[in-house]
Amino acid sequence: MIDGFVTLPALAIGAFFTVSFFIDPSTIVVDKIDVPGAMEDKGYNGEVTAERFSDALAHIAESAGTNRGNLVSEERARAKSVEALTDWFGFARPIRAAQVALGFLPYTFAGEVVEDKDKLFLHVRGQSPSFYHFEIVSEGTIADPDGMIEDAAFKLMRHIDPYMLAVYHFRRDFRTKDFTQTFKELDHCLVAAPKEQIPWVYALWGHALFRLGKNEQAIIKYRQAMLLDPTFPRPMMRWGEVLASEGKHDEAINRFKKTLEIEPRYPEALVFWAKSLEAKGDLATARSKYEDAAHMAPDFA
Repeated sequence: MIDGFVTLPALAIGAFFTVSFFIDPSTIVVDKIDVPGAMEDKGYNGEVTAERFSDALAHIAESAGTNRGNLVSEERARAKSVEALTDWFGFARPIRAAQVALGFLPYTFAGEVVEDKDKLFLHVRGQSPSFYHFEIVSEGTIADPDGMIEDAAFKLMRHIDPYMLAVYHFRRDFRTKDFTQTFKELDHCLVAAPKEQIPWVYALWGHALFRLGKNEQAIIKYRQAMLLDPTFPRPMMRWGEVLASEGKHDEAINRFKKTLEIEPRYPEALVFWAKSLEAKGDLATARSKYEDAAHMAPDFA
């Protein structure tokens, strides 16, 4: 494969390095999805199906609202721009092949929809070296291909970024307070998420428990997060939020102060601090803290 790459024309090699710098390695790329005639008759050709699948992944990311989520959707748009550019020059196929082979696009997938009587089966397979043996299968029907595509997107995201999927479910379930699926995804994170994400997992777990009124259990999760990463400010702030909800505002303010010792530029901690000061009747100091938060991050809400 490397020999094949070396024989690319000089201009194509230059374009390869330009493109690989332009596309972030965390990009999720759906190269193609082959579909049967029955789906094409419904308007779901290979290109449309791949686009729907990419859109489903982007929806999960955008709904989660995490930085990584924003990155996935932004980079997907960038990837499309790069594909358009490389198609114009005729380099798309050799450049993409070299990018995948050398690991510049670690999350590259292709798929195939197989028709079996009245059922459809979407097979999504990895194309990049770290995913050569990866495959997921989702079942659907001609009447509802979008349901099958959405299910495949959830399965793929659960493998690539389980924490993001947990955040997605948490935000979806926030109002109903039924965190059954959130807790299921958090359990999965403990065995599947990268080690550096585990403090975030415990912090989110604690927040879900707090929303359920299980304050002591929430604090345990926050302490687990801080034990794994003492430089992580969020669980310290959330611990203060729990104390404030119990009317323990002096203890809560101590937690907010410690949060700002860990990360001085943390406007959310200032807002919580201000709310506790308001509860104590110290309106002048509370106003000052609100102003500090506004100066620190004018767009913070």
